[in-house]
Amino acid sequence: MAALSSPGQENMQGNQTDTRRNDISTPALTLTTIHTDTELAALTPEWSALCATLPLQHPFAEPDWNLHWWRHLRARRLLIHDRLHAFVLRDADGKLVAVAPMMISVRPGLGAFGVKVLQFFGADPNITEVRGLICHPDDSDAALAALQTYLLAHRHLWDWIEWQGLSPAQAQQLSSPGIEQPKARVMCYRPLPSDWDTLKASLSRNMKEAIRKCFNSLRRDGLQHAFEVVERPVDVAPALDDFYRLHALRARSGEGVPHADAFRARKSRSFLSDHAMMLARENRLRVFRLRIGGKVAATRIGFVLGDQLYLYYSGYDPRWRSYSLMTTLVIETMRWAIAQGFAGVNLSTGRDQSKLRWQPQEEVLHNAIQISPRARSALVFRAYTRLRSYPLMHRLSRKK
Repeated sequence: MAALSSPGQENMQGNQTDTRRNDISTPALTLTTIHTDTELAALTPEWSALCATLPLQHPFAEPDWNLHWWRHLRARRLLIHDRLHAFVLRDADGKLVAVAPMMISVRPGLGAFGVKVLQFFGADPNITEVRGLICHPDDSDAALAALQTYLLAHRHLWDWIEWQGLSPAQAQQLSSPGIEQPKARVMCYRPLPSDWDTLKASLSRNMKEAIRKCFNSLRRDGLQHAFEVVERPVDVAPALDDFYRLHALRARSGEGVPHADAFRARKSRSFLSDHAMMLARENRLRVFRLRIGGKVAATRIGFVLGDQLYLYYSGYDPRWRSYSLMTTLVIETMRWAIAQGFAGVNLSTGRDQSKLRWQPQEEVLHNAIQISPRARSALVFRAYTRLRSYPLMHRLSRKK
């Protein structure tokens, strides 16, 4: 990462973030701050074009996801309040190089002495599976260096930063010493060949046997499954109702690997429904389903990103657990993706066996906590870390 410089301090008015535009230039990049979602939305065409250049694409980098997230899921309570503080970085020709959709989360939500955490959009119960700086990997070091120049010069705005989506070297440089750092997150991506038989042949013997058993177990008991793909906007709303129901059933079943109900809160369902309907109108959403006896027994949401498909959350009826319906659904989805000409399927985050059995490529996304150089910040961070397990601290949680 490039060496850092320190331009002048930004002025403050009371306890509010100074929302005047701030431009900082380095030899390579110009940084601009953004404080309103209107300004952020104006970047949509450029931002979308930037996302299309990413080698491994995911929906959480897209401008529409971030704008919907801000409008639905940001904290606006007295005890915790999010202030939009995003960054835009351009090269010498004015071309968009990076977007950092960030916010300053203040606890309590008012007061000059509140704890101020700078973090990326997506502070939610894992609804946003990937967070971090949005730029091509080749530009990430320069973009982070420009961000550091600004942030160290404006250290009074934040007590610590929660960084995500970093390379190992970036995480090592940004991590404050003596602080327990967050665990890395792994994204699993399976490139697709031109036909299903080639993909199947590349899998392990155990996976081939699992595929055989999935179909034979249903057939042995006189059952047949029907695979369907929902994509018309008029069909998406009822498909999402089935998804929420089956996702909750899976979470409550208590069998197998534990799965939380990520959409238990009404605002979380409202967010996903609004976002999904917008994607459906643009032909960028698929809802994959298995029916048994005419009833939907398993479902999974998919996001279309150019020639890549991202498989998001799923749900199934636990009564059919012994038939490995989720494996069957992914098999059918893989077949469908190959037939549609997709270059690859992103199996989402986590290294659970249901993903690893497809022998995916793995991208490790590292995280870091950076403490502000201000004298008070290290003390505030340690105090907050010690106290957050206390029942009273629940009032400062985003989950309320």
